[in-house]
Amino acid sequence: MVRTYLIISCLVALLASSSLGFAPSSLKPSSLLTSKSTTSLDIFGDALKGAFANDDSLGKRKDEGLSKGPDYNENVTVNGKKVQGAVVGQKLTVVAGRARVKIPVNCQKGDCGTCMVNLNGRKVKACQTPLPKGKANIQTL
Repeated sequence: MVRTYLIISCLVALLASSSLGFAPSSLKPSSLLTSKSTTSLDIFGDALKGAFANDDSLGKRKDEGLSKGPDYNENVTVNGKKVQGAVVGQKLTVVAGRARVKIPVNCQKGDCGTCMVNLNGRKVKACQTPLPKGKANIQTL
């Protein structure tokens, strides 16, 4: 009983001494509205300040990718179908795919021989042969 009375009297004395109860006296509602906070990660100091800035000593930026664009070959046919947008150097399997012609491929290395086609009258492996410049007549076997 004496213990309970002592605890209650301490709490009343503590509450009476502070106008805001248990809240710190420095936090007033008006100071909460006007305070500004900043976020700063100064882990490395100024070491990373210019890490992602542009390097002006490199000169003017050049165009990305191919400087003249891809080299298109407009003289390509696959089984008599004209192929639009075939790029010189593409594998013949990709060029045939543009014409919606499926060339069977098993190994992608040229070892098995299942991808054999006629390119301008010569038998070649479509998975390894790049599209040449000029006329290209591809016939599946």
